[in-house]
Amino acid sequence: MRITCQVVAICGCALLAALSSGAIAGPADAAAVVRLGAQETSLRTALAATAAVIERAPGALDLQFPARLAFAADRAELLPSGTAFLDVLAHSLRTYKRTQLVVAVYTDPIGGNDFNKQQAQARAAVVVAYLQLKGVAPERLIARGVGEDAQLAAPNSPEGRDLNRRLVLTITPLSS
Repeated sequence: MRITCQVVAICGCALLAALSSGAIAGPADAAAVVRLGAQETSLRTALAATAAVIERAPGALDLQFPARLAFAADRAELLPSGTAFLDVLAHSLRTYKRTQLVVAVYTDPIGGNDFNKQQAQARAAVVVAYLQLKGVAPERLIARGVGEDAQLAAPNSPEGRDLNRRLVLTITPLSS
């Protein structure tokens, strides 16, 4: 009972914020916000012990996962910690079927723009293929290899480069 009340409270807050900002227009949109709130709560619980960061945006959930934990160095090959993270995500996407996922992979600027763009696209495609193998419908998945664009930190230190190398997964409700 307590968990249900917390879910309702979180979803209700998200619903009130979306209503007051004009982000939702009607009952169908309100239902999507509530479902997204429930999905967020479920993901926060399931990913609590991981390095995943979940942020709520208007009408979306952004999940960030370090590329060093998701992929082998300089390859588009998933590591066990990456597949464990994606297994949780796949379960969520199978449970909440009225959502879509944009997979964006970012790199640091080391290695050149062309290489980084190709590697980011290959890694995004691997994530999408893995999620499809886990039962997520392909029409709900979009792969984007961003590469070295949109750096979060200066790349002149190992820590800065590590912050820039990331996997960002954005969950949004499907329209009707």
